Amino acid sequence: MRLPLVEWPIMHWDSRLLERWADLESKAAEMSEAAGRNDAFESAVAELRNMASTGKFGRLLEMLKRRIVARALTWLWLNDEQFSSKMLNPQLLETLLKAQTPRFTRMTLQQLAQLYFRRFDQLDKQHDVRELLERILLQQLEKIPPLKTQSTWVDPLVTLKREAHWLLTLNGPATLAKRVQEGGRELAATFQEMGLQGFDDGRYGDVCRAHFYLDTLRNLPVGASDPVFEELQKQSVARAPFEGTRRIGHVALEILIDRSGQEASEAWQEFIINLAGDPRIASSALNYREWWQPLGEERIQKVRGWLSKEDLRLFLRAVEQYGIEAQNDELQRMFPARKIFLEGLFKLKLIRNTRLLLGSKASHSVRRILGKDVKTSFAKMDGIMNDKAVIYLDCGDFHLVEGSHSFKIWVYLAAPGDSLRSYEKTTFSQFDLTKNTPADYKKLYPGLPFDGFVH
Repeated sequence: MRLPLVEWPIMHWDSRLLERWADLESKAAEMSEAAGRNDAFESAVAELRNMASTGKFGRLLEMLKRRIVARALTWLWLNDEQFSSKMLNPQLLETLLKAQTPRFTRMTLQQLAQLYFRRFDQLDKQHDVRELLERILLQQLEKIPPLKTQSTWVDPLVTLKREAHWLLTLNGPATLAKRVQEGGRELAATFQEMGLQGFDDGRYGDVCRAHFYLDTLRNLPVGASDPVFEELQKQSVARAPFEGTRRIGHVALEILIDRSGQEASEAWQEFIINLAGDPRIASSALNYREWWQPLGEERIQKVRGWLSKEDLRLFLRAVEQYGIEAQNDELQRMFPARKIFLEGLFKLKLIRNTRLLLGSKASHSVRRILGKDVKTSFAKMDGIMNDKAVIYLDCGDFHLVEGSHSFKIWVYLAAPGDSLRSYEKTTFSQFDLTKNTPADYKKLYPGLPFDGFVH
């Protein structure tokens, strides 16, 4: 039998009715949040908070055998940061697992899952809780009995039981972000389809979104700037896990360094230095070990080469400003020719690497002039070098050590020892530059000429 087509009437809803629906939705959300929170629950919450403040946990194991107390504990971990900072630790997680055998209630388990998604890698800051919580969730999800009836509503615990083997891992956000991108979907819509709506409002979702930022970098025109730079420079994003020990920030640096040629744009250089700092520092420095060492020597040398121009700029500014402030007519007369000479070496692409040395007076002058623009790392000079600036130039076939004033220009036909080229030595004296460095050169290259010329 064929039934006639039904024409549904077009309905126009009054704005007051829409407002009432919005009110109902809000009340339903409040009821859902308060579900199961009766006097017994509130009493359990109060007692757990009292234990946290007094440090008296004698009755805790016995209390946790009651399901409502277990639910109150996981609710506090999820919603009370002060309580969580004191009471979320491996010992208490193990105690909860032992007390609630053979398995957690659905509410307790769901709250633990929400805790995992909300805090994710930050759980490692609290006594390395993340891996233990992962293991407990995987064990407990396996124990969930199958649903007796099918429902149009997607159960988050059923989804997690099916997908936890890849979702609940440190690499989970990267895998999820890749699947979302390959499917041409949006992250929020994907969480909703999985029944995990609301699970993306914490750290796990933030790390997923950081992976999308990396995709933007991969497709950005070379040298161009983008608002994503500001997001990636946030330490919470830069330090987010990528895979293994690598962080989102490491991958962002690799992408930009590898996509750049012999000289990166100012926008890309600024992003790299703002995120990781200047790589021309001692290899033992914390910042170097954290950000630069994982990138490999080839990338480090590439960035150091880019920054030679910045060293040269600072050196010339220091020389020029000192001549003006000291009213040194001789230095001001010499400066234009010196500037043309050094900038000419750079334009001819002869300069491979540089190192800047500043006395405290010269450093103060540079910082006062350039302010926040000074991001480069430079060595210090003491004694009579206090008011001078010196720059070391690696030009491949020859090497120069040039000073701002009252200092010879030293010319070497090979690299003059390690002290100027490495970043382990951070302070130099006049004796180092005029006696020790030439002496080291003579030992390394007997018979190879060098000289120091008075300007």
